[in-house]
Amino acid sequence: MDRMMIKSPAVLIKIVILVLALYMLSQITPIYLPIIAAVIVAFVLNPFVNAIVDIPLGARRHHLPRGIAILLVFLLAGLLLTLVTTFVLLPFINEFNKFVVDLPRLIIKIRDLTLLIEQQANLAQVPDNVRQLIVNGLGEAASYAVSLTRNALNTVLAFATQIVELVIVPVLAYYFLKDWKNLKDEFIALFPPTLEVKVVNVIEEMAIVVSNYIRGQVLISVIMGLLVFSGMYFLRVDYPLVLGLLATLTETIPIIGPIIGAIPALMLAYLVSPILATKVAAFYIIIHQIENHIVVPNIMGHTIDLHPTLIIISLLIGGQLYGIPGMILAVPVAALLKVLLRHLWYLDDDKKDR
Repeated sequence: MDRMMIKSPAVLIKIVILVLALYMLSQITPIYLPIIAAVIVAFVLNPFVNAIVDIPLGARRHHLPRGIAILLVFLLAGLLLTLVTTFVLLPFINEFNKFVVDLPRLIIKIRDLTLLIEQQANLAQVPDNVRQLIVNGLGEAASYAVSLTRNALNTVLAFATQIVELVIVPVLAYYFLKDWKNLKDEFIALFPPTLEVKVVNVIEEMAIVVSNYIRGQVLISVIMGLLVFSGMYFLRVDYPLVLGLLATLTETIPIIGPIIGAIPALMLAYLVSPILATKVAAFYIIIHQIENHIVVPNIMGHTIDLHPTLIIISLLIGGQLYGIPGMILAVPVAALLKVLLRHLWYLDDDKKDR
């Protein structure tokens, strides 16, 4: 009885601390962006750091200290970023400025196109309710496509101008890469010795899921962005760099992201001619078949073992709570929750192994 009385206040204090910590985390959401960006950078660069550390030096087969290896990888990443800025970002900014200048004209064209479709529907004697549904749907789709393109690209440029966050990200990434094991050990030390093995298993499995997902998603997004840019360039659709970057961003949203990214391209192509829009639609269908049957299976494998229904529900919840960033993070968060719940549910190892 005395032992219960001693344990109860300790348990109560831990619960209170946990609740306060969760409340504080819910109130400081603006700091999540640089932290998430640093985690992504750390997971992407970690294989390169490990490869440099594993290189033997001299006859005694010494190895570079991890801190120096991280700085070398940062230097190489900085050189790569400089090349990307010179040959991709600067042309993109010029093209994006042209897109912003042309946006009012494009909106007028889209409205004229909507009126034309409405007139053709009247000539075809389409029922009023069907005609209204088509017109409203096209108008909403066009407005959403323009708004999405403008907001997404403005978000990218706004983030690029936040110098403080750009400085914090590599600093955090450096410490994540260098002291991950120490951070993990300190977190594990918060739990009783009887739970340490269980906590280690959960952390390691979560790390594998997040690591594979981030690396795979970054690679897939870059591949699809390059494919879209190349396709739009050769099909002579306006603003291929903008459409390529938009495809790169929307690829981070599973299932519905590629569809969202295709809408602006189809609208821009249709403003030129229905034939060009047909070619663009065929192009997107082909590359997404390639993505679904070749790119994703070979890069992602079964990293995120979630049913499509759970993925869609996760996207809806993430979008409702935090908009587009919530949709981007919804699937990896759902996968992590699945890992956590599975370990918490099967507390008995014998049950888990059956």
